[in-house]
This record gives sequence, structure tokens and C-alpha cells, in this order.
Amino acid sequence: MIDLNERTRRISGSRLADLFFARDITSVVDPFMGMPNHLNYLKRHGITVHGGDLVEWFVRAGEGMIVNDFTVLRDSEVAEIVEMLPGRIYPLDLFKGWDGVFFSEEQCAYLGVWHSNVHNLRSDGQTGLAVIGLWHVLCYWLQKGHAPDEMADVPPSELAWRYIRETERLVCTNNARNTVRRADFNSTLSARKADCVYFSPPGKNAMKKADARVWMWEAWWQGNPYLNIEQYYRDTVFGQRTSDDGSYDRAISTVLAAAQDYPFVIVQTTAADAPRFERLFAPHRTAVEIVAPYPEEVYVIGKN
Repeated sequence: MIDLNERTRRISGSRLADLFFARDITSVVDPFMGMPNHLNYLKRHGITVHGGDLVEWFVRAGEGMIVNDFTVLRDSEVAEIVEMLPGRIYPLDLFKGWDGVFFSEEQCAYLGVWHSNVHNLRSDGQTGLAVIGLWHVLCYWLQKGHAPDEMADVPPSELAWRYIRETERLVCTNNARNTVRRADFNSTLSARKADCVYFSPPGKNAMKKADARVWMWEAWWQGNPYLNIEQYYRDTVFGQRTSDDGSYDRAISTVLAAAQDYPFVIVQTTAADAPRFERLFAPHRTAVEIVAPYPEEVYVIGKN
């Protein structure tokens, strides 16, 4: 059984929308977007959104719910994802390394089938929606490993069908060109202009403690059950040694400096860390405001 973090980053799209509307912010860039549900919410409410991340499956998910305006997966297309297709040779042993460690033999075989079928989809929008739906299957299986008697036994293909069909609700348009890219923060910030940069910074050494639901799905997407996601971040601003306060502060300051041409920068943090970010904002912003709905949900807002 694999450990799951009890608390992972929570981003409220509705809270961000309120902050944006109150300040006439109509476009935003998130260079550390993660799973971009918050950007999808903002898009649905008329905000132009741009995101970036180094984890490829986050970017694929963004292509399904951020870039994609109209494409959905019809029943016949879902059926071609969740089961083996006649005449196609499948890598049923691709995830054999997880057999008996994280999942059953049947589950590992389905992961191989889905990997093959999703990589053969015809559009980025379809691929992104399938990646999102199947990720929820992974989450279900991992959670069931912790509470086997509290969750129903659902056949893999049926569970996959259910979650993929639910992705249709994520598809929307805001009559704008929304983008995602697989890139570091500098490339993402220099590629787009917007009213605001928003980010929820990783904690100290967070890149070495990635949630299983993140690194396992990246390993699935890459077809490599032994993938070490830490290699993505090793040479990045937060992948270097940021366990001490000075190094971490310098990493945050580097991002704030890269965002200096944007009218607004909003950082999500906690009440305990808000004074640190308020201090770091001072050299880069003419005005700094704190909005604190809850102790665990605090926004430091810098304006030029």
C-alpha cells in the first residue's frame, strides 16, 4: 500500500475569480499550474488563462480542459479507450513492475491497454480528457487500497467509462485563446502577457516529496513505471537546494522578478507564511495587500 498525503495543494477557482473581478483582472498566467481545475473554472467565467508546468500529464490535462473549447469524447470513442481493440497488440506487461506492489495484475494490464489507446487518440483535446478521466481511476484505486471495505469493487473498464464520460462537463469556451505549455516559469511568463501572474509556490524541498497521484500518473503517461519525477525539477529554481530559508527566499524572489512586467502578482500561501511573502514582495511591487479568508488560504497581492 502506498502512502497518500493527507493534505495536498487546494486552489479555489471561485475565490480567485472573486479576487480577479474585484480588481478588473481579465487574464492570468499560472507558471506552476499543476492539475489546472482552477484555470478551467476561471475560463468558464470569462477569464483568459495561460498555464505552464514541467509535468507532462498536467499539460495534457490542460489541453483537454483549457485549450480545448468544443471537443468531447462520444460514447463510441470512450469505448475505444477503456477496452482492448481487435487487431491491436497491447503492452500488457508495461506496468508489471507495479503488480502486487501498488495494483493487481488485472489493473496493471488495464493500465497498459489505456496507455496504448490514449496515445492513439486523434486530437490533443480528446487525449487531455482521457488523461483526466483515467487519472481519477488511478486515484480511486489508490484510495481503495487504504479503505478496501469502504469503496465498491468496480470493473476497471466500467470505472474508466464513468470517469471519462464525466469530463464532458469540463469543456467550455470563453471566446479567447487560452494556452498551456510544458516549460519552466521563465519560458511561460515570457511567452504570454496578461493582467496577472498567479502561483501557489511549492514548499521547501517539495519537489522531492511529490504526491503519488502525481508521479505515478506521469510514469503512466511516459510508459515507464520506474520514472523518477524529481529529475524534471533538478535544475529548476525550486529543484535546487531550497530546504533553508535563504535559498527558498531567493527562489521566490527570482519568480517575482520574472513577473515584474505584469500589473498584478497573486501568491497563495498560509497565515504562517504570509509575512515572509509580504517581505519578499516589497522590492518588486509598489503596493502589497493581504486577503485572508482562512488561516490555510491566504493571498498576498502585489500591484504595480
